[in-house]
Amino acid sequence: MWLWMKSTARTIARLPGDFGFSLQQCIIHVNRRARGDIDLDYLDFELEIGVKDGVEYPVAVLRSPAGEARERVEFPFSDLELENRLQALQIALLRTGSILRQVLTPEEHAVQALGRALFETLLCGEVRSRYDVSLREADAQSKGLRIKLRVQSPELAVLPWEFIYDPRRAEYVCLSRNTPLVRYIELSQPAQPLRAELPLRILGLAVSPEGLPPLDITQEKLRVETALEGLRAAGLVTLTWLEGQTWRDLQREMRHGPWHVFHFIGHGGFSRTTEEGFVALADESGAAYHLSATQLGRLLADHRDLRLALLNACEGARGSTQDIFSATAAILLRRGLPAVLAMQYPISDRAAIEFSRTFYEALADGLPVDTATAEARQAISYVAPHSVEWGIPVLYMRAPDGVLFDVQAGLAKPLSLPATLTPAPQDVVQATAPPACMHSPISGAETQTSPLFKVELAYIRPGDFVMGSDPQQSEFVQDEELPQHTLALPAYYLALTPVTNRQYLAFVQAREHPCPEHWPGDGFPEEWADHPVINVTWYDAMTYCAWLTECLSLESCKVKVRRAEQWELIDADCATWRFVLPSEAEWEKAARGADGRLYPWGNLWDAKRCNTKESRREATSPVQAYPTGASPYDVLDMVGNVWEWTRTVWGADIVEPLFKYPYNPTDGREDVEADKTMYRVLRGGSYNYGRDAARCTSRNRLLPDHDNWYIGFRVALVNGSNGF
Repeated sequence: MWLWMKSTARTIARLPGDFGFSLQQCIIHVNRRARGDIDLDYLDFELEIGVKDGVEYPVAVLRSPAGEARERVEFPFSDLELENRLQALQIALLRTGSILRQVLTPEEHAVQALGRALFETLLCGEVRSRYDVSLREADAQSKGLRIKLRVQSPELAVLPWEFIYDPRRAEYVCLSRNTPLVRYIELSQPAQPLRAELPLRILGLAVSPEGLPPLDITQEKLRVETALEGLRAAGLVTLTWLEGQTWRDLQREMRHGPWHVFHFIGHGGFSRTTEEGFVALADESGAAYHLSATQLGRLLADHRDLRLALLNACEGARGSTQDIFSATAAILLRRGLPAVLAMQYPISDRAAIEFSRTFYEALADGLPVDTATAEARQAISYVAPHSVEWGIPVLYMRAPDGVLFDVQAGLAKPLSLPATLTPAPQDVVQATAPPACMHSPISGAETQTSPLFKVELAYIRPGDFVMGSDPQQSEFVQDEELPQHTLALPAYYLALTPVTNRQYLAFVQAREHPCPEHWPGDGFPEEWADHPVINVTWYDAMTYCAWLTECLSLESCKVKVRRAEQWELIDADCATWRFVLPSEAEWEKAARGADGRLYPWGNLWDAKRCNTKESRREATSPVQAYPTGASPYDVLDMVGNVWEWTRTVWGADIVEPLFKYPYNPTDGREDVEADKTMYRVLRGGSYNYGRDAARCTSRNRLLPDHDNWYIGFRVALVNGSNGF
């Protein structure tokens, strides 16, 4: 089970047809649209379920537009019947999370039946009358009705109240933003909104300690990174992963705030000894350390800017009469956090992607947290009409009106890159377009002083190399990197660096291709000229390669390559040779050579040899800024700086690769015509990823029509007779 997240391509950062908008203008436009359409005021309907008295539970309307009311109800299910109904719910969640249907299954009907029974138990007699009158009053005032649910009985707190179903309206109550449902705790000092400027700052902590079932931490982070890619590119949020896994690491990082959201991925539980929940961090040796909710609250609550904690554990809140998350959430709220959002069941990739993208976008727009949650629930229902996974998130709240941030539209700032460092002198391969091709001027841009476009290639000799990972060699090995095996490749050439903004400019001018979104307006970012080009899709990169291949037919095109530490000219006509994205096998061989090393420079990590999160640059760097990080073939920037597109297909499932190792170049994984729903493999890590992603064997993936601020590419030159 994981704590969501992923977003689609550039829905915020780039509006279709509006390439002239600045990034800041786009953010202002989106925020105004969101506030105009979905911002709601609410009336409160406060409902409490008391502790069992005999065979009945007291239910009270504590506050509502229609006044107070009290009823006594008998729970409709025996323990065995309740267990069966909850099991049917879990089956429905598993099935609807993986398959799209047009009709309800028996399991989904069972979910409706459970939700109807919960509705009729909770809202009966005078309580229902007050509810109906309150709905009418809210509608008359053009407001929503916020249902604040307090559950004092532990055995009822574990029930999935988010699935209550109103048969009169044939709708789940909390699936409407007009009737959000929150688990509410009232305190003497209610939380006040924090006046915050965008971006909202998220601190992420993913923990998989020894002695507990292992979690795929790299994959969990990938899901979150992908979920937030559009929001991060638009300057709405930032995400920082805590490198360590101990409470000391968390305490230290909290001092480096301010942080607005704490995002936890890992194990959790309920201690019968202390009678409270805990999260499982690691101790100094890597073993599990149970950090109690009280201790976690102590670490988090002293930071007034922190407004929300998102908790997820592989042990869900089922199977016990104690509500794991409720126990933890209640303590965190009492310690001062305004809101806690947690998962009560495992959630699929698709649902998690839609939920988190919409939730964070709405939150960044300054909407109340319960409205943001309702919007995100709806997002799941739109992409999967017969899924019931929208009910998995549980929101606990003590902010009276749900407003966590007082966000002003338009405060987001465009992301900036550092000034270009002075690159070292470079040898070049003169390999493409003369000025005649450059017929699409870009305002404010200066073309190269040289009449020829410059690129560098390294010769990668034919033969065997070791591909994949050895679990004994690194603690960061992932399943998709196994098994380690030997693979033979023919000779080919690989660019010594990723494609730079300067190199991409020639292509943009020659083909009248759209500029990357980080270029200012219709100009060229001269200060980033020698940085890798970013915000390019897989299709952009392949189009660039096709253009470069066309240039091979020009008489003025000469290809100069580096072979055995010497430069030489080669004949490379477009009938035989072509530029392509490298396969991930070609990429990995060029990165590590034939000896199976962990990093391009050897087996020992050295943060000074590449631009990763450990460098704390937090932006791209010039492609020749790390000469000591060169691979055995003198190729630079193979790890860090930017993730790089390859032509290799991962598959349609972001979690499970369609094509397994051992790598077979002929089994369809290098099909450049594969559908756009098939993820493509990324290699190399980036400036905002840590050393775990900077290994030569680390793999990532992204849909080919997506781009990002930390994704670029480099080209390979291959002989068509070798099968491509």
